[in-house]
Amino acid sequence: WRVTPSLESNISEKYSLQEDTIGKIFKKCKRGIFVNMDDNIIEHYSNHSAFLIEISEVMVNHFQVTLMEL
Repeated sequence: WRVTPSLESNISEKYSLQEDTIGKIFKKCKRGIFVNMDDNIIEHYSNHSAFLIEISEVMVNHFQVTLMEL
């Protein structure tokens, strides 16, 4: 599964990362549960909550993005 191009594109542009270096994008719920933000989740996700974004380099030039609900 790949995350929708618009989400990757927006993260890439905003944080000056190349799109192909962005690996998985996760959402961390308030209860601490991690959800892989794949195409299906993005399509059905309609909550407009505020998030903190954490970008971790998991390998050289390969990043994991975590969206944490506030």
